[in-house]
Amino acid sequence: MDKLEKDDIKFIDLHFSGLYGKFHHITISANIFKKTDFENGLPKVDGSSIRGFTEIHESDLIVKADPSTYAIIPWIENYKTCRLICDILREGSNRIQFLRDPLDIAKKAEKYVNENGYSLTYWGPEVEFFVFDKLFVNTLTPYHCQSYEIISKEAPWASDGFGYTMNLKEGYLPSTPGDSVMDFRNECVDILSNNIGIACDAYQHGCNSWTM
Repeated sequence: MDKLEKDDIKFIDLHFSGLYGKFHHITISANIFKKTDFENGLPKVDGSSIRGFTEIHESDLIVKADPSTYAIIPWIENYKTCRLICDILREGSNRIQFLRDPLDIAKKAEKYVNENGYSLTYWGPEVEFFVFDKLFVNTLTPYHCQSYEIISKEAPWASDGFGYTMNLKEGYLPSTPGDSVMDFRNECVDILSNNIGIACDAYQHGCNSWTM
């Protein structure tokens, strides 16, 4: 609570993970957040709208923020915003842990290996993603995708005369100039390390999408 005031935080981004590996978030005004909200959580999630969570008759879920995950989001400039990662609880008088919360699943897995004699375990994500210059979706209707068109200066079909293209299945650990996004990855790692408090062990250009 002292950090919220000291850092002049205007909004709080409450993050939680879905079952399919993506973050979801709810943003609230910092001036309405109370110390007791760390203890009791906030009834802000419709679980029926999160894929794989709940049916509509049991949709009310609670986000309980972990204060140790406090970090200022550096790319939001106009209104200073921090993020807090949350546990998901079930609504009700006892507010028990939601069994499909991926964070709770990880905590239970860590507890299980500790109970079986392993005193130290390491847990962390392997973040993989594609970087394209442009992605066009060609549609028949607004609801029915017909095809996609990927524009990338690394792709073997790039025809604009720029970049150093790679052939099929040559995207694993290439050096520059084939690896054209090293500066972008450096920026990602710098932000994760200096602003979000997540250390990055190693990072590289992975297999390209042309193997599809």
